[in-house]
Amino acid sequence: MIIDKDLCDPRKCNQACVVACQRIHGENAPLIYTQGAHALTYNLGRCTECLSCLRACTKGAITASKISTKKTSASSEHDSELSIHPYEVSENLSQFPESDMIFTRVYNDSNFDNYGNSVYSGAMDMISRGISGYTQWEHEITQANWTLYDSRRLVHEADILRFEGKHEKKLENPSELTQLIKRAGKLFGGSLVGIAPLDRKWIYSVDRKGEPYDVPETLNRAIVIAIEMDYDGLAASPAFAAQAASSIGYSKMAFVEIQLSSLIRRMGYHAIACGNDVALSVPLAIDAGLGQYGRHGLLITKEYGPRVRLAKILTDMPLIPDKPDKGFCDSVIRFCKTCKRCAKDCPSQSIPYDKEQSWKGTSKSNNPGVKKWYVDVESCYDFWVQNGGECSNCIRSCPYNKPNNVLHKMVLWMVRHMPWLNRMIVLMDDLIGYGRQRSATRFWRKIEKS
Repeated sequence: MIIDKDLCDPRKCNQACVVACQRIHGENAPLIYTQGAHALTYNLGRCTECLSCLRACTKGAITASKISTKKTSASSEHDSELSIHPYEVSENLSQFPESDMIFTRVYNDSNFDNYGNSVYSGAMDMISRGISGYTQWEHEITQANWTLYDSRRLVHEADILRFEGKHEKKLENPSELTQLIKRAGKLFGGSLVGIAPLDRKWIYSVDRKGEPYDVPETLNRAIVIAIEMDYDGLAASPAFAAQAASSIGYSKMAFVEIQLSSLIRRMGYHAIACGNDVALSVPLAIDAGLGQYGRHGLLITKEYGPRVRLAKILTDMPLIPDKPDKGFCDSVIRFCKTCKRCAKDCPSQSIPYDKEQSWKGTSKSNNPGVKKWYVDVESCYDFWVQNGGECSNCIRSCPYNKPNNVLHKMVLWMVRHMPWLNRMIVLMDDLIGYGRQRSATRFWRKIEKS
C-alpha cells in the first residue's frame, strides 16, 4: 500500500483504515496508529494487499502497490489489469429491497400482472397438451429438486444454535484460511469459489417481508460459490428437462452453503449463508473474481459461461479477497455488444438489443444505478408462467455456454485478444449449431448411464 502523507493526517480522522486492517489481521496488523502521531506506521512485510484499508479510507489517501518484487513479468502484467470493480456504479445507487424482487411481488404486489401466479402455475396446462418435453414426471422431479433449498433455513437455524457462544478461533492466518475455505467449497460441491470484500451496498435493504436484514458490520467478507448446471439439460430449454437441471442446482447450492457455513462456525467465526436472499449474487460474484455481467443480466464465467447457480456466505473470517480479471470482464462487454444471441432467442423478447448499456430498467424489480443491460423481468416471468416453469434460453444460446474444453479456451482467448473476430465467432456458432434447442433424450440417457 502507498499512503499519501499530504492527504493522510490520522489526528483528524477516526483511523477507519487501521480498524479495518486490525479486523483482518488482528495483532499482526501491518497498519498501526500511535495516539498523537503525525503519521501511520506501515509494515510492508505483513501486508497481504487485502485492500481493506484502501476501501475504509474516506480521504482517498491510500492506493495499492505491488508488495513483492519477485513476481514474473506475466504476473505483473496481470496485476496491472485488475481494478476493484469492473463495472460502473452511480453515486446515487441505493440498497435494493428484496421485497421488490420479481418472485416476491407475486405475493406482495397486487398491481403485478402475475400476482398470485407461481412460476409453475401453468405446468398442468402444458402437460395436458401432450407436447414433447412437457411430461408429468419431468415436472414432478423438478419440484422434488427444490426440497433441500426450500428447507435450508431450518438446517441453518439448528446449526447456528449448536455454535452460539462458541467463538474460539482455531486458525487465524488469512492465507491458510483462504486456501482451506476454497478447498472445502470445492469438496462440498462448488464448481468455483471466490472471495470478495463485502460491499454493503449489495445487501438488500429489507427482506421479502419488508424487515431489515441484520448483517453485522463485523462481517466483511463474502464467499461466493458457483454451481455448474448440466450442459445437456439446459440445452433442452424451455422444456421441463432444463428446469430439472436448473432446480437441482438450487439444492446443490443449499448443500454447499450449509456445509461451508457450518465449517466456518466450527472454526470459531460467524457465518450467514444465503442463496438468492440477503444480498445480490451477481455483483458479489464479480467482486469475487468469478466473472462479469452479460447482456442477459446473468454472471458469465470463464469456465461455464452463464450456466451456473450462485450461493454466498457472509463472514468475519479473515480471508484474502480475489481480484476480478478486468481483461476478461472488458472482453465480455465487448462481445455482448456484438453478439445479441440471448436477445434473439428470448421467447418473451425481454432482453434488450441496445448496443450500449444503460443505468436503469423499466420495472420496479430492476435495481437502478449500475451501468448494464436491464432485462424486462416482468415479461420474462410472464413467459415462465405460460411455459409451466423456468426458461433458460438465454443461458442455452449464450456463446460462452460451452463445455469447458480446449476449444472453448481457445475461443475465450480470441474474444479477449482479437475482438475484431467477435462477429465471425458468433456466425461460426450459428453454423455449427451451438445454442440451439436439443431434445432432452441425450440428457436423460446420460443420467441413466452415470
